[in-house]
Amino acid sequence: MKKYIILFILSIIFLNSCGVVGSILGSNYNNPVYDDGVLTYYDEYTSVTKRFRVINENNTVEIKLFRTYAESDNLIIYVENGADVKRSSVSKIGSDFNKYYSDLVSIYGQHTDVDGNGKIDILLFSMNPPGASTVTLGYFYGADLLLGYFNDAEILYMDLTLVNSVPETMSGTILHELQHLINFNVNDINKGRAMDVWLNEALSESTSILYSPITAASRIEEFNDMGGYYCFYTWSLPMNIFANYPSASVFVNWIYNESGNDKTVFRDIASSSQVNDYNKILSSVSRRGIANTWEELLLNWMEGVFSYQLSGVNPVFRSSGETVPLYPGALVAYYGSLGTVSDNNLSTRKLSSNIEIALNKDTYVGDNPSAVNIQIPNSINAMQYKSSSQISKPYVPKYRNILLDIDGNVKKY
Repeated sequence: MKKYIILFILSIIFLNSCGVVGSILGSNYNNPVYDDGVLTYYDEYTSVTKRFRVINENNTVEIKLFRTYAESDNLIIYVENGADVKRSSVSKIGSDFNKYYSDLVSIYGQHTDVDGNGKIDILLFSMNPPGASTVTLGYFYGADLLLGYFNDAEILYMDLTLVNSVPETMSGTILHELQHLINFNVNDINKGRAMDVWLNEALSESTSILYSPITAASRIEEFNDMGGYYCFYTWSLPMNIFANYPSASVFVNWIYNESGNDKTVFRDIASSSQVNDYNKILSSVSRRGIANTWEELLLNWMEGVFSYQLSGVNPVFRSSGETVPLYPGALVAYYGSLGTVSDNNLSTRKLSSNIEIALNKDTYVGDNPSAVNIQIPNSINAMQYKSSSQISKPYVPKYRNILLDIDGNVKKY
């Protein structure tokens, strides 16, 4: 009888080593099946399963079952149970994450370790309805970093369909959202004050300047297509125009260029002790001789844009005779001169004898921004150059990032 018991135990050990018992009885371990030198991949049929809360396309909480798919020293990738995933796509996002992780943390700061594993979790699942004209690439949810609120882990949520189809784009999205995760720890948790959305997003856009050329290039394309209204400081404009992400990206791209491609310009912004967020940028750029005031910085940026200092950027002049509402931080360029406008928040700068830029230099960042309304001068020169009216059909991006508030609602877009 003892002989049969021993043989049974040995059989269980053998079956377990092959992953069969995990398939039959339910697995509590991961069976490695492949290692590409960066990620260790697990048997997708027997790997450990785990339930996570997610926010679906209807903005409601849903519990989904995920399987552990791959892992590295800094990362665990989970895939929705039963979903198909391309290993080559996972390899791309995992390789880029591990390649840039240490450098990104050195620039933007340390993240939490709520679950105690020292790693970032990436959940891959379908988050967009079929046929959607505008789709969400991914998101980060700050409540995950507060014990007892949501998933109690460092998580980035990514659309599986897009990871399969455009892994290079999603690699940039993951690093964008990782900055948000770090930012939540640095500011919301450690300092007790959230960074303004416009600067939080600008820092996330700067990760693309450093690590994701394809994402930075796509922002330049959007910048060229959005109609000549440039603004990121008022993140949620009270008008139907997509300006925030492209403007923020080109702005930090220009700062990086002006600093001599010195990535510590972003580190100094992210770690600044200044209370007002625009002063965090000023404290970094002023010591590099880029600008000394917020007004000067924005005007210098727009002058650089219209001087074609950034490769691929083709800015647009506003049309003659139209009325344009300039919200805080917004800029436009046009032919002619506005003359005298009785508003202390309006600032103008001549770029040449017949080209001028206008800025609303107000630093208000609340929910009820006021606009400075200007009328673009009539000029014969405007007929000779590319221009765009704000009443034309607004540019709508195909892909979007979202930032959730602590209640799980889309905070700003």
